[in-house]
Amino acid sequence: MTTHASGNVTILDSATIEQFTTAVTGQGEVITDGTVRTERGHDFWGFGGTADLLLRPRDRDEIAAIVRIAAQHNVPIVPRGGASNCSAGMMPAAGRVLLDLSGLNHILEVDVANRRARVEPGVINSDLQERLAPHGLCFSPDPVSAHLATVAGNIIENAGGPHALKYGVTYNHILSVEVVLSDGSTLTLSADDDGPDLLGVLIGSEGTLGIVTEATIALRPIAEVTHSLMGAFGSAREGADAVAAVIASGVVPAAVEWLDRDGIAGLEQFYDTGYPLDADAIVLIDVDGTAAEVARDQPIVDKVLRERATEVRVAEDEKSRTALWYGRLHAPDSVVQSGKGFFIGDVTVPRQRIPDMQEAIQSAAARHTDGLLFIAVTGHAGDGDLHPTTFFDKDNPKAASALEAANNEIIDAALGLGGTITGEHGVGTEKRQFMTKRFTPVEIAAQRAIKTAFDRAGLFNPGIMLPDPAPEEPDVSTFGAAVRNALTGNLSQDPAAVVAAGGNTDITVDLGNLSLVVGAEATLEQINRYLDERNVTCAAIPSSDEERTIGELVATATGDERIHVRHALLGTDVTIIDKQATARFGGENMKDVAGYDTKRLYIGARGAFGALTNLVFKIAVRT
Repeated sequence: MTTHASGNVTILDSATIEQFTTAVTGQGEVITDGTVRTERGHDFWGFGGTADLLLRPRDRDEIAAIVRIAAQHNVPIVPRGGASNCSAGMMPAAGRVLLDLSGLNHILEVDVANRRARVEPGVINSDLQERLAPHGLCFSPDPVSAHLATVAGNIIENAGGPHALKYGVTYNHILSVEVVLSDGSTLTLSADDDGPDLLGVLIGSEGTLGIVTEATIALRPIAEVTHSLMGAFGSAREGADAVAAVIASGVVPAAVEWLDRDGIAGLEQFYDTGYPLDADAIVLIDVDGTAAEVARDQPIVDKVLRERATEVRVAEDEKSRTALWYGRLHAPDSVVQSGKGFFIGDVTVPRQRIPDMQEAIQSAAARHTDGLLFIAVTGHAGDGDLHPTTFFDKDNPKAASALEAANNEIIDAALGLGGTITGEHGVGTEKRQFMTKRFTPVEIAAQRAIKTAFDRAGLFNPGIMLPDPAPEEPDVSTFGAAVRNALTGNLSQDPAAVVAAGGNTDITVDLGNLSLVVGAEATLEQINRYLDERNVTCAAIPSSDEERTIGELVATATGDERIHVRHALLGTDVTIIDKQATARFGGENMKDVAGYDTKRLYIGARGAFGALTNLVFKIAVRT
């Protein structure tokens, strides 16, 4: 092993390569061919690089052996799944090993009775769906890239998709994962583990904390009936009001998708979307369930749309549904096939702020017409996750600077509207520069402590997600030690630890966003009374032992209470145990995959990382 003096780039010598070769002794492959390394080192969108070595292990033991050798020689590892991510999150380079997990593609077990399956990390999402369909089951995460994306990729990106509104993101469907840590040891993290939700921290960590080698996933029944509706609106505000009215009615659609006027007009250059060209926005809605449930819910949605829309279409059979959705779901393919330069963005705002976000996006497009063609706004209106897709001529010398400026303005607008820098695509390298806009130095320091606790040498997927260290980041070594102790099973409980602080008992409900913001020292009795008065419910708030505070509930949650808290929690305001610095993780956005999901550490932690001061939960309208 030698090292370049300039750039500190590790060079893999023949002896080290031989050690890696010995580790892959079974059906795995060791690839040194430069063409293959370059091809596999780039993602679907063309981003990436070339590693010194490409390894294709076939089982967990080979992965663990590879990681141990990498740790011994300080060789960074870049994991690869389906390479469909949209954040340039896979960046192999000289001195690095590219770990291709596509060979671990076995569906190990489908437990129909208990609605769960065990799968290897390289199983393709759509292949899994095909295997499950004859049993009337599916794996709920359904990103548009399902034909490329692997289950492990879904896990490390916390993938969403059109149906996340009703059924949740990947986090909500992972029961356990087996993961190889940076020292080559193997750990199983489960949703029902007591103590801090380490599984929740791993999910969405973009391959920087560990290598997933197996996952046990929850399955759900395929809906008996699905009908689709489209509403065309004269203004984005009317479209957003319609979405809010549908949600407020108590109906939870399976999907609510959005496409704006400029998006429709722009995409019409490449294919016939089938959508009205005079609409400022269209909304596509899926209503699913049993025949009786659809018969109950569809008329409610139809009525809301007809009260506000200039045109309404209804599709009740597979052929007409396919035609109605074609224009939205074909957009990614058309982007690639257009021959134009493009950039697919990803921001999330509270759903009632979608019109403001759409206006900000189109204002950015108008300011940069010298370098850009147009920006199409598509996305998941039900949870406020928008994908502004920017098109430009590749030979326009002004395109690069215009794209950078417009993207910066879009990110700033999202943050200004209470949103976040990414709802489902991840940070990768593409949004790494915006992490310091999204998080304070304290919050970045806490996340860096998580990275160090899992991967002290920083060998897993280096250069992804976290920004470079800055002098403004405070010392949070006590917090970091607690993370490490939790990971190793040595987290001690301090009976005197403060679990809720700040004296905040305020309670507010945002019906437009269906979110509950509550002070950590409000009692469950106070919260339940408040929710009852507003005819809404929160699955995380039990009706037993109501003298407890909500902070106490979250910090000590076990069993069913812990499960309900996991699925309903959106955000926390907390103190970091080091000097009681304040921080916020998550918020009122329904999707947020910026950084590590640090709020998960505070579930069941009994104050080990600090105290809770404020919490945000999902709620539902009582029907």
